[in-house]
This record gives sequence, C-alpha cells and structure tokens, in this order.
Amino acid sequence: MPTHPKTVAATLTVLVLALAGCQGALDDEEPSAPPSASSTPAPTPSPTPEPTTITLSAVGDWLPHDSVVLDAQQPDGTYDFAHFADAVAPRWADSDLVVCDQEVPSAGDEMGLSYFPRFNAPSALTSGMAAAGCDTINLANNHLADWGQQGIDITRAQWDALQPTLIAGANRSPQEQQTVSIAEVEGVRVAFLAFTQLSNEAHADFALNRLGDTALVESLMAQAVAQSDVQIVSVHWGTEYSLDEDPAQVEQGQWLADLGADVIVGTGPHVLQPASWITRADGTRAFVYYSVGNFLSTQIEIPRILAAIAQIDVVVDPDGTVTVQDPRAIPIYMHYDLTPQQLAANQLINRVNLQVYPLVDAAEPLTRSAWRNELTVESGIQFVTDVLGPDVRITP
Repeated sequence: MPTHPKTVAATLTVLVLALAGCQGALDDEEPSAPPSASSTPAPTPSPTPEPTTITLSAVGDWLPHDSVVLDAQQPDGTYDFAHFADAVAPRWADSDLVVCDQEVPSAGDEMGLSYFPRFNAPSALTSGMAAAGCDTINLANNHLADWGQQGIDITRAQWDALQPTLIAGANRSPQEQQTVSIAEVEGVRVAFLAFTQLSNEAHADFALNRLGDTALVESLMAQAVAQSDVQIVSVHWGTEYSLDEDPAQVEQGQWLADLGADVIVGTGPHVLQPASWITRADGTRAFVYYSVGNFLSTQIEIPRILAAIAQIDVVVDPDGTVTVQDPRAIPIYMHYDLTPQQLAANQLINRVNLQVYPLVDAAEPLTRSAWRNELTVESGIQFVTDVLGPDVRITP
C-alpha cells in the first residue's frame, strides 16, 4: 500500500527530534579522558653481591703437663681446662673459626693419666677446649699417638660428641683419613686439613696424617680444592725451640700453598717463629704462621711462655676469588705462680694458678712469676713483634 506523504513527514520529524534528544544527553556527559599509554614499572635492580669475610683465630699447643692437670683439678675431683683461657677467650669471641692444637690424647679416664714423655690427659681436656671456644681442632702432632690407636679412637669419639665445626689430623680408619673436613661458614665452604712431620710412637698408616706422605697430602688437598672455597691447613713441624723457620718448612709451606692452601698455621717448635706471605706461580698469595708457639703448658724459659693468637681475614668475592688479608697477632703470656727460688731449686710442682693472659694485661701476673726480674709487658711484646716479623700487625 502506498505511504501517505504526511505520515512520512511526521515520521521524519519524530526521528529528528529523537536524535536531537540523544545528542543532548550525550552532550551532558563528562568527556572521556583520552586513553593513556600503558606503563610497566621499571624493575628493581638486583643488589650487588658483596664479598664475604671470614675471620680466623689460631693458637698453639694445649699441652697438659702434670702441673697443668693438677691445677685443672677441682675440689670435687673433676677437671676444668676451659678457665685457663678465660682472660684471652674474649679476644677470639668474634672470630668465625678458632683453630687449636690438642697436643695429646685425652683417653686418661679409660687408660690412666700420664705425662711427659708419653702423655694421656683427662677427657675433660676436650670439653674444656670446646668450652673455651676452640671449634677447629688439629690432632696431627707428635704426641697424639702416645697411647696407640685406642687413645686416638677415644679422643676422636669425644670430639664426635662435642661436634666441633672442623677437625682433622688423626683417624680411626682409612676411610676417615680420606675424608676432608669441610663446613659452611657464612655461606662459604671451608676445608680444614692437618698434617704432622713426626710421631713419637709407631702407628698405623691411617692413624696420623703425615706431612711426608706426599700422595696423601696431594690427594687430600686436591679434594679440598674441588669441594670447598677456602683451604686452611694446620702443620706440626719445624725444629724444636728454634725461633727461626728451617729450610724444610719454607719448602713445604710453598708446596702446600701451591696445592691450594690459603692459610697455614704452624705448631710444633713450642716457641714462636716468623710469619710471612707465600706467592704462588700465578701471583696469588697465601699466608703462613710458621709457629704460633705454645698455648697451655708449664714449660720453662721465656720463649716458651710467650706466644700469639694469630688472626687473619679470608675474603671471598662473589666470583669465588679468595684473598687473604690483614695478618695480625695478639701477644700472649702463659702464666703460673713460681718464685725465682723455687725455679732455682727445681721445685716445679709449685707451678700453680695457671692462666693465659694477653701480654698487654700481664703486668700484675708477671710480678708472681719466676721471671719477674727479667720479663716486662713491653719487653714481651717487643719479643713477639721481632720474632713474627714485619708481615704481621701486632694488636693488643
């Protein structure tokens, strides 16, 4: 049917008005903000890895002569060896590792106590060392086999119960000898190895790590380098009572450094010896203390009662590069009460009130010693400084 012209006109009018109304409604709205470009937050930069520093302290021989054991005995019959270190232990309290040389077996409870020349200490020696802060234990020395394999086995079992951070040098089996002692310290894997030049008693090949066993030394060092970041080596060597390192020590120190040792701590001569840098073929350096002297003993003569706490920093960069830094030493004095008259009369059982002191704090104890007229704090510190040499920084 044909559409009427008026109807078309009316329809158009309605559409126009409707569109106009819609436009008005649209005009009443807020204009939309133009779309902004999407922005991704900048990633937070990763922190730059920092080097890790491990501080090592080391002391020499814990050597319990008869007068040491008598002075350690308490009224109830027990023994306290830890208190001998009370005056010096704060000096190593902040160290990450504290190396100590247990010079004798501690199987005396089971096998009987004995003294020079064939030592056997109470089991309290090990617990006392641990209580004093010793956590890295050298058992490679000339006296550890004084009471055979049984003495070694008992001593190792005691340390098993005490759980030191690291221990090396004397063994209960070939398998134990071939196992390198490694621990994680501040996120760094540290290996500890120990060797002795001599033994006073015969022993099984596996019982003591001997420095002269080239194949063993090279095998253990290779394992340590492959499995750890830092290698610390303790060596019982040198000429007894000599204040100088001998040519064999120099040669062996270079050999150990070339095999990967970063720090070498020497014991054995019962006196201090020099300390120095060792340069490897690639230009990197290790550091050796040829001997840090005695720690606990009642030996006689001034050089045997003066020693040092060796301290050194090992810095490990994020890429694994190891740098040894700031070798230093704290002079220490092994005190026992004894008059010059008692010393002259050889009344050595009167050595009592034992204590290891930082030399800087030893003025009063020196007035009670047999060397009260010969040794002063100043002369003692000068002695330690002169023996150790210019590569070591002396600290109080």
